[in-house]
Amino acid sequence: MSYAVANMKKFKLTQVNGLGHHDERKTDHHRNQEIDVTKSSENYTVVPERYRKPDNVSLQKFIQQRISEGRDSSRAVRKDAVTLTEWVVGSDHQFFESLTNAQTKSFFEDAYAWFANRYGAENIPYATVHMDETTPHMHMGVIPLTNGRLSAKSLFNREELRSVQAEFPEYLKSRFWKIERGQKGSQHRHLSVEEYKKIAPELQNKREQLKKDLQGYQLIDVSKLEPETIPQQVKTGLFKTETQYVQTENYILTPKDYERLSQRVRGVSDVRVAQESIWEIKQRLDAKEAHLEEREKSLDHREERIEDSENVLAEYNQLYR
Repeated sequence: MSYAVANMKKFKLTQVNGLGHHDERKTDHHRNQEIDVTKSSENYTVVPERYRKPDNVSLQKFIQQRISEGRDSSRAVRKDAVTLTEWVVGSDHQFFESLTNAQTKSFFEDAYAWFANRYGAENIPYATVHMDETTPHMHMGVIPLTNGRLSAKSLFNREELRSVQAEFPEYLKSRFWKIERGQKGSQHRHLSVEEYKKIAPELQNKREQLKKDLQGYQLIDVSKLEPETIPQQVKTGLFKTETQYVQTENYILTPKDYERLSQRVRGVSDVRVAQESIWEIKQRLDAKEAHLEEREKSLDHREERIEDSENVLAEYNQLYR
């Protein structure tokens, strides 16, 4: 079964132009070696014409203009403020293998429509589908504007992100796409796009090697096993016995089979040790994450107090003038 993918990353205003150049393939020099520049012409956008960023306007300027229109406050936006969240939307390679190009486009149009209805089409400056990489996927920018306020922390808090992971796949299923959501309550951390692309070739190589290893693979060659025999005194007459060799229920491994079995047992032991180490690391990371979450709540509270104070000061200055 294929799963829906919707991962988010935050960007400041000074970072968005470089992001736009990469997403729109405005350069032929890419750090990502999976990009096939000969297929870049097959990339496309699913944003309706009326909401698209004009070609002669930079992404930075377009975002600034939208924020200026959508914010209630007249104060300048802080330099460290998040002005854009980019979502990478898609599924696995197997899911897209079963679709035609037209069906793939319909899938991304449906995905865009869900985000546009939820966060406003006017707040999505681009939604670019990349067909020039191993697996089709969509890069979609969302300006975190809500109720006249620019705040990625408020809009995309933990509850909202959980809702996205639950409701987005259900919407896709309602549109008859054979897709599921990830495991509910899973503690697994999502890899970033950069992290996944780094390990994807290695994972693919291991997957192919495993297929070859398992094809016709026998841990022990049963046809070459010899039954164990032991000497036993057998009565052959009233007062006469002789030694005969009888078979037990055990079998003797060949040296080759013994070595292969030993390697498998050592491998299982190594995996168990590795799992225990990973669990310990995960516990430490969870503790750090909980601490950071508390710090983030404290900072959010301070930020709200500062914003309230600035609003009061602005009203005072206006009355004073």
